[in-house]
Amino acid sequence: MSSDKTTICFPDALERIDSTSVGFFEAELPKMKYAGGRSVKIGMDTYEFSSQAWSTLCSYFMIPHDLPGQLGKGLGGLVFKQLNNTKRRSSGAPENTRLAYNDKGQILSITPANLVCLSNSEIVPIIKSVLPSNIISQTLCAQLEIAPTEFGLSYHTEQLSTEPRKGDVLYGGISIRHSQAGTIPTVVLSYIYRLVCENGMTQRVCLNGRQTRTRRCNTQNSKKAVQESVKEQITHAWSQLNERLGGIQELTKHKLDADKLPEALRRRWSINKKLADEIARALQSDELGRTYTEYDLVNALSRVATHSRNLAPRYRRHLSLAAGMFAQRHVHQCPMCGSWYSGKGDELESRPPVCSK
Repeated sequence: MSSDKTTICFPDALERIDSTSVGFFEAELPKMKYAGGRSVKIGMDTYEFSSQAWSTLCSYFMIPHDLPGQLGKGLGGLVFKQLNNTKRRSSGAPENTRLAYNDKGQILSITPANLVCLSNSEIVPIIKSVLPSNIISQTLCAQLEIAPTEFGLSYHTEQLSTEPRKGDVLYGGISIRHSQAGTIPTVVLSYIYRLVCENGMTQRVCLNGRQTRTRRCNTQNSKKAVQESVKEQITHAWSQLNERLGGIQELTKHKLDADKLPEALRRRWSINKKLADEIARALQSDELGRTYTEYDLVNALSRVATHSRNLAPRYRRHLSLAAGMFAQRHVHQCPMCGSWYSGKGDELESRPPVCSK
């Protein structure tokens, strides 16, 4: 998803999500014909594909995305036709596809036609309905990344908060990623926002050792079941926020040897030297100074995940999850939530995979 993150009030964020829509139509993959560049002829019409949609289409044929263009329209068309008849079957590509397009007619995504997809206008009421009665939507602040087929929304409230040290306030909330084209399953995470530096960290939703998640169901499963699954995840995420905030408070009671941290990160978490050094620098740059406890590491991880200009979005999400995992290490250990670590000096050793719930 290539879009800028903006801070916006929660009702405005939902309104913007609700108003973002795309068109859909279905087409049989075997009947698609190459038309040069990143274009395909379907029936009498020719459609240009976005780079993401074109990469997906080429992956169905198990070829590099730039191969048809390099061969030219004539030869590329012959290769495209041949691969459509052979490689498509061995790659497990769908026979029927659903294509999402924008108002210019460009194809934005291609997915199997039998997947259940929730439009933005269907997901917004679910988000609203799960808000607890004591939470007023006007008091929620949100960070929004939005593209035509996908959005990322993180929102938090001052009504769920903790203060690990004086003047250092953290708010609890929810983070949601959703694709109305069905390119990814809906992802719901607990979200912690640190006010002083605008850092954010996320944690997976876990219920009695079971990691709740939404699958991209086919049409044999009802749309209602998918909607209920999303609603269940958001409800559980809200219910776990007080525990999440308490886990961060607990970190301030445990010392951390920061001087040996970069080497420990590289050895235990397989983080490369460049990123480990950036985390170590972030450790020294906290707005309120260091506490010389494990709380510093969580802030450093979330700081790099939020503000580093050198990280791709995927790595930002991984680092944000790493911060969230480490933040809960004293209150919740579970193999379904990720790899949990205990620190003895500079050793970030693996904890036994036992769920505390």
